[in-house]
Amino acid sequence: MNPIIRVKVLDRVRVHPLFSSLKDEDLAQLFERARPIDLVAHEKLFSQGEKADRFYIVVSGSVKLFRFSKDGQEKVIEVIEEGHSMAEAIMFMEELSCYPVNAEALEKTTVVGFNSSLYLQILESSPQSCFKILGTLSRRLHTRLNEIETLTLKNARHRACRYLLDLAGKDALSGQEIHLPVAKQLIAARLAMQPETLSRILRELIKEEIIIVNGRDVTINSLERLKAVD
Repeated sequence: MNPIIRVKVLDRVRVHPLFSSLKDEDLAQLFERARPIDLVAHEKLFSQGEKADRFYIVVSGSVKLFRFSKDGQEKVIEVIEEGHSMAEAIMFMEELSCYPVNAEALEKTTVVGFNSSLYLQILESSPQSCFKILGTLSRRLHTRLNEIETLTLKNARHRACRYLLDLAGKDALSGQEIHLPVAKQLIAARLAMQPETLSRILRELIKEEIIIVNGRDVTINSLERLKAVD
């Protein structure tokens, strides 16, 4: 990677919660050994079972985390989008030293890989940073628990509407346009439903004039009605 572009990429990573509480000298150590990686669509970043010696921040694009079931079907675990991290929790799990999933770019993507061992050494020398990182991971765990509750206790129509509301954000308004970050097939897999089910739900919402869909752009006609879907 061009040295100038490398500096710009690392500057964007610096504000991530995993780094924002670290001292400048600690950041310098991490960034010196950081590895920016450019991926093309469908290029694999790491495979399930590989040694997990690095964690990653997505600078641009998106990465699909997935596993294969016993019958060979792909199961999408999560889609990591710009500004988010992956594989950082493995650093704190003594019983897990390998990546538990596969990671593949969904589009042209840039990620930065950081040395996990070095990061842990830095945290061991800074209790204050440890507490801040613990808060970050706890918030992420809380989000995952909410997602599990939605997937297990709510019906498909509710899950689809909740996904659209999450994309719109807490300050969403009627008339707001949102962009689906990945293909509808991947969204369906993430929401634990068949693509045909998601398509049917979207058609129903369009017919009820709750949303308008144009390709991967969705306009929320009525925020209140979208929130009220059960």
